Amino acid sequence: METPKENILKFMSNRPNCAGIIGYGSGVKPQVGQEKRKPQIDLIVIVKDLKAWHKENIKRNPKDYAFSSKLFFRFAPTKWLKAGGKICYMTYIPFEGHKYKIGTIEETDFLHDLKKWETFYMAGRMQKPILIVKATKEIELAIEYNRQAGVKVTQLMYDKNPEIKDFYITLASLSYIGDTRMGIAENPDKVQNIVLGNLDFYNEIYGQQLQIKNDYVQIKQNFSLETLPDDLKEYIDKNDQPIKDKITSFLTAKNKSQSMTQTLKGIFTTGPVRSIKYAAEKLKRRKRK
Repeated sequence: METPKENILKFMSNRPNCAGIIGYGSGVKPQVGQEKRKPQIDLIVIVKDLKAWHKENIKRNPKDYAFSSKLFFRFAPTKWLKAGGKICYMTYIPFEGHKYKIGTIEETDFLHDLKKWETFYMAGRMQKPILIVKATKEIELAIEYNRQAGVKVTQLMYDKNPEIKDFYITLASLSYIGDTRMGIAENPDKVQNIVLGNLDFYNEIYGQQLQIKNDYVQIKQNFSLETLPDDLKEYIDKNDQPIKDKITSFLTAKNKSQSMTQTLKGIFTTGPVRSIKYAAEKLKRRKRK
């Protein structure tokens, strides 16, 4: 039986070359409550040139695209393609019994967001459980820096030592603060389900960065704020609020703006029929809770 990584590499083998492939979501990392589903396999595909990659992929794999999305990728200006987190998504691409969701982003934009938190859209994704299928050394280093920044920011959210599980839930929730979809289409238990289904991942990736005693994280906030991502650091310097409120305001503004834009853009990159199906399935799963 092929591993998720082998399945993904096979799926990507007939698509244009890329600098990185990263799997995420319940299709590659288990989540509580998703055991009976066969979810889409979600991928971040890191490319050199967004428009050029899609033009080539339309030639190789025209069935990846709805009619409207072919027109969008061929003729829309690059700034439209990059609206909403600098990434373009396509859903429900069938391959050997699985369905795939591809998010394409240029390598420079991917690295910039992880290092600076310019939109936090990609940075937040990369702090949660992922499967690195293909990556350059620079991509790997950016992912590691972003994780370290996530731990620092999560520590700043606490006034006392939290239980390790609660710390991980706060860390995983950073990318959902202000996200307009959380109160509408997303499962309200999503963050908790991500963490509880992946405690081994969180302990392996983040446990070594923390001082843990009797299942409680010993909060240490004595690091320099200069080590935080540039955009967050600049926001903190300019605003006169308690540090926790500054972080919440910063993330709310980022996540709200990017999630709204990305939802609207999905109609063009995925096509209206697939977009409606995708939204309907999320609402259906939410109602089951």
